[in-house]
Amino acid sequence: MATVEERNKEVIAKYFTEYWGKLNLDIVDEVCADDVFQSYPMHANPKKGKAAVKQAMVDFKAAFPNLGFKTYGPYPLIAEGDYVFGRWIGGGTHTGAPFDDFSVGALTKANTGKQMWFSGMTIFTMKDGKIVKEIGEEGGLTALQQLGLIEPPKEGREMFYDVENM
Repeated sequence: MATVEERNKEVIAKYFTEYWGKLNLDIVDEVCADDVFQSYPMHANPKKGKAAVKQAMVDFKAAFPNLGFKTYGPYPLIAEGDYVFGRWIGGGTHTGAPFDDFSVGALTKANTGKQMWFSGMTIFTMKDGKIVKEIGEEGGLTALQQLGLIEPPKEGREMFYDVENM
């Protein structure tokens, strides 16, 4: 019989793959609590409830059609009781609609062709096998610099990701 931690990691692995990797919104109804709370500093406001979490991805994907994230390299999901921690990497190219759900700046024109690639970490809180909180810390500074929304890093201090081998 699987432990609570093992079951919780299975839920999060599925969520990472479906929601963040395949951009499949149906997974939200399956694995999230009705009042799920999602928060990432790069985005303007926390999302509250399934509809808001789904809409966030609809908007993100409309702006970045090739958007995708996955768990990062050799780092496993780590679980303790009702908490699951995961490290991830991803990004995409702005070839779609304007996008203004950033905490700083906005892509006011469609299809800028700008790319963003960044990594982050997320702590999920589970209750009765459902995600109730998704609290992330991401490399938003890097992403916002890549998109030209804030001043770029000094020469020689740029952040590079091995996108081909993600």
